[in-house]
Amino acid sequence: MIIHKVTDRASGQKLAAELFIAASNAKPKSPVGLATGGTMEGVYEQLVSADFKPSFQHAFALDEYHGISPESKNSYLNELTNRFAKALEWQGELHAPGQGDFAGQDGSNRFEELIRKEGPLSVQLLGIGTNGHIAFNEPGSDFSSRTRKVQLHPETIKANSIYFDNPSLMPTEANTQGLATIAQAEMLLLVAFGESKKKALTQAIHSPDQTTPLAALLNHKNLVIVTDLEI
Repeated sequence: MIIHKVTDRASGQKLAAELFIAASNAKPKSPVGLATGGTMEGVYEQLVSADFKPSFQHAFALDEYHGISPESKNSYLNELTNRFAKALEWQGELHAPGQGDFAGQDGSNRFEELIRKEGPLSVQLLGIGTNGHIAFNEPGSDFSSRTRKVQLHPETIKANSIYFDNPSLMPTEANTQGLATIAQAEMLLLVAFGESKKKALTQAIHSPDQTTPLAALLNHKNLVIVTDLEI
């Protein structure tokens, strides 16, 4: 595990973009893994500023709300289409669990099969939730889990509902890559900023157990953490 301590969010997002580009360029034909959220917005903006020209043909989203329209502004597929694919003028294929051909249980299996066929991913972007969730693998998730539909914890629902015009329409289920799926990537690039993430990140690193999903990834051969936190 490598931890890059940065002075602030902006410098961390810039560094994360540089590390992402280097990992992707080292294996230009390998797919990448993408994450969403406020932290990642700045990373994607930095990719655009760096004039990154992806050469890979496939990118895989970490997760997606279950049953949400891909055209919804709250859809992660929609967010990645706009912030990554369109922003970088990338013409490849963006895949999200639970969307299109990947809907339903068979869809989860097809998602896994495509990752195996096209992978391993050169780099997987990751964030961490305030309760420690990785993608939508909530605390208590099986470390050997694969892509599947999950129930969201109340804390996650509360934290994410602020992004919905009508918070009551916040989905209570999601489709997510599993922890074992995530671990297949050549490099795991976890980005975490702000005091709201400190407890979850510190606990996962210093007191890892089944309630800290990041614990499943701590022994990964190339786990890189970029953070402004003292951990």
